[in-house]
Amino acid sequence: GEGARDNVRSGLNDYAVKVLTTLSPRQALSLKGNYYSEDSRVTYSGLRYAEWLDDPRQNPFRNDAFTGRRFGASATHTASLAPGTILTTNIYGALFDRDWWRQSSNSSQRPNDAADPVCGGMANLHTTCGNEGRLRSYSTWGVEPRLRRTARIFGIRAELDAGVRAHFETQDRLQMNGNTPLSRTGVAVEDNERKNQAYSGFLQPRLSFGRFQVTPGLRLEHIRYQRTNRLANSGAGVTGRTNLTQAIPGIGLTWNPHQSITVFTGIHRGFAPPRTEDIISNAGGFIELEPELSWNYEAGVRARLPRDTTAEATYFRMDFSNQIIPASLAGGVGALLTSAGRTLHEGFELNARHTVRNVFGSGNSVWLRGAWTCLPVARFEGTRYSNVAGFGSVLVTGNRLPYASWSMLNASAGFVHRRGMNILVEMVQTGRQFSDDLNTVNSTADGQRGAISGNVVWNATLNVPLEGLRTTAFAAVKNLADRLILVDRSRGMLPGAPRLIQAGFKWNF
Repeated sequence: GEGARDNVRSGLNDYAVKVLTTLSPRQALSLKGNYYSEDSRVTYSGLRYAEWLDDPRQNPFRNDAFTGRRFGASATHTASLAPGTILTTNIYGALFDRDWWRQSSNSSQRPNDAADPVCGGMANLHTTCGNEGRLRSYSTWGVEPRLRRTARIFGIRAELDAGVRAHFETQDRLQMNGNTPLSRTGVAVEDNERKNQAYSGFLQPRLSFGRFQVTPGLRLEHIRYQRTNRLANSGAGVTGRTNLTQAIPGIGLTWNPHQSITVFTGIHRGFAPPRTEDIISNAGGFIELEPELSWNYEAGVRARLPRDTTAEATYFRMDFSNQIIPASLAGGVGALLTSAGRTLHEGFELNARHTVRNVFGSGNSVWLRGAWTCLPVARFEGTRYSNVAGFGSVLVTGNRLPYASWSMLNASAGFVHRRGMNILVEMVQTGRQFSDDLNTVNSTADGQRGAISGNVVWNATLNVPLEGLRTTAFAAVKNLADRLILVDRSRGMLPGAPRLIQAGFKWNF
């Protein structure tokens, strides 16, 4: 309704600092820190189809609120241990707290708690209907040393990259259900502590034989999961633990038939582990959910052509033996993950850039760039039945995978003045997508299923150095035409960002 747009405004702060210092002729230290905070009046749920037709930028849940704070820091030490040997050690950490009080988690909940006698429908939404507080706290830290060694072995130029990493995460999850739209406390219905430890190591040599290079590699991942239910009268103190180990091999080959042409190919194992909540139940039980595994292939050529032109063409194939997707593709928030079995992604990418120098006077230049990804194949393989409620007996083998666009194009043009001023205009195109494994075209009433039409968005940026001030003024406009597009249906229909204008200054000191 009127004023709904006023309730999606946000307060944002984003600060970053970086310090680079030389400790000695053979050692350097880089320190980074950042702070981000957000206070948004934005909902989590998408819109139902009727709500979208009424006003696609409305927020029915104007009392929803998201607040978050993140602190992050890292220190990177680089040391030259000997000629051709460099050791880089990175230590990092971050703390993130966020509270999201909301009255709906997806478009099927209108309102969130219709069973509440004082919350009979949308008419009570802003008066007596309660809300849910999804309160989260995350801490992560880790250490990652990497060694690079360059040498000649029996006349063969060799490079070796090797490293290890120890990564630690702790997640505190609390959900409290409040009695009113503005509640900031209530009855606890979830209280979880989830911990992960991830240890990995990799070894990657690169051997050069004249115009040929061979780069085999092996990475080993070991992940430990732990989930504890701390909710009183609901199995409090129950802890579940499990772990998994995965070897990830790969090899890449390159050939330089000419100094300006590189032909490349490779095959690599793809791996993505399941999340803690998807592999350990709240009762401490272990869920048989295998990691996401695939074999990824690529082959292509890149070239430096005359007149400041570069181009690259790549064929790729991603053959998943087990791809992880939501158990209910239209289930919205809270849907479990499941093993989708075999899926296949196959297509190609084309990239090119051309620069014209000394335009409108000496020292000025104009450049054009384009990057196109075409994905004609993105389908379920093997025997696969739908996970959409009520359609469990429908075979979807061969159907297109949800949210897999057939085409994605990014084209841009820029002008660089000899004194540093530069202008960029960018066009971003995304092809049509389906939002469910049935490849439904027309929108359902809840807005969670149906096709997402292709769209084009224009952006622009301007940077102007201020002479003598070590300062650059900048301006950026996203979605220049303020075009309305549908970008997601997983929790209901969500529009893309409207025209966004940013301006500011960047100082170097």
